[in-house]
Amino acid sequence: MSPKTNEAFRLQHNAQQRDYYEQAPDRPAMQVRDTPYVHRHVERMITIAGLQPRQPILEVGAGLGKFSLPMLARGLDVVCNDLSPVQLRRLQAAATQPVATLACDIAEIATHTDQRFDRAVGFFTLHHMHDLTAVFAGLRAALKPGAELCFIEPRGRHPLYTVQVALTPKMTFRGEHGLFDMHDACVHAAMHRAGLQPLPSTSYGFAPPFVINRPWGSRLEDALDRQRWLRWAHVFRVFRARNPQ
Repeated sequence: MSPKTNEAFRLQHNAQQRDYYEQAPDRPAMQVRDTPYVHRHVERMITIAGLQPRQPILEVGAGLGKFSLPMLARGLDVVCNDLSPVQLRRLQAAATQPVATLACDIAEIATHTDQRFDRAVGFFTLHHMHDLTAVFAGLRAALKPGAELCFIEPRGRHPLYTVQVALTPKMTFRGEHGLFDMHDACVHAAMHRAGLQPLPSTSYGFAPPFVINRPWGSRLEDALDRQRWLRWAHVFRVFRARNPQ
């Protein structure tokens, strides 16, 4: 694909993504809800990525703030990025404190801010990106030497996600087209091409939100997570990389 064709595709993809989310902010997966399901993902991210207060953190694809607001409530110093300024304005309106935001294509983030970050994180956003190599190259330019990135994603080849997209109102395969790229071979190759050092991936989790949010759901999830032989059934994958010194 020529540079001009690739640029045209990038702009078209970005326009489609903005339209997909801005025109239907009531999509179930986007809603900001204070639930055990959301908090479990946030706690998992804090642990695996080693997030700490006073550490400059960039959240990629923050959207309406489903995961941003719980991180901010824990005292983390988060700059919320999204392709859509409309989504970020909605996030700021929902927040109980000032929120730093940055509206841009993540592949071009270093041209939109001089700040450099200790961590870049994302929740279920990589599979919406048009070019993983460009995304990771953009993030590398925005990270300090030795800084790390961490993304929680669907385990793309898990059959439950195909069923979820097919049965969930307002979810489409067009909007979730990158699901099947969410495996180590694809993601790590893009990290290498961008000059990042891939770190070992991990996986976790079994149950959907309607189970986790039940009074007994978290106990069930904890019991299943303790069964090492069930790791093949995990539904979430955590991709990590380090920016070389």
